[in-house]
Amino acid sequence: MNSRAPAEETVGVYDPLGRPALFLENDGTRIRFSRGPAAGDFPPPNLQPVPTGPVSLGRILSGAPGYPVDEGDLGRTAEGEWVLEDGRQRLFSDPSRRLLSRAEYDFSGKRVTVTYPGRETSGPPPLVKIEVSGAKIVLRRDTE
Repeated sequence: MNSRAPAEETVGVYDPLGRPALFLENDGTRIRFSRGPAAGDFPPPNLQPVPTGPVSLGRILSGAPGYPVDEGDLGRTAEGEWVLEDGRQRLFSDPSRRLLSRAEYDFSGKRVTVTYPGRETSGPPPLVKIEVSGAKIVLRRDTE
């Protein structure tokens, strides 16, 4: 991750051998994608930029809300999770409201769901699952 500001970031995704597979560049208004040498079939070569507004990829990957939270509507799911919706994002926490367990974003009519399975601390989650239009990406944080 390289970041000059929360909405000016470049994120690199690498394969298990450490070869670059995907780069996401966020300029504060949209996210652009570029393929790395180890991209394989994903992402497709003609993937268009996605208008997002001032979302922070770094915050999402570290288990925090992608947009700053100023206000929103609070509710609960049938399973007891707390939900805060502010028009740009839906944030779900465990019943004790300790940790963000899932977040949903709508970018250009596409629902992006980010989950943090097995999260037990407030630090960056060891596993991040991202789902967009049926495509699923699993990111594991290296422990060094």
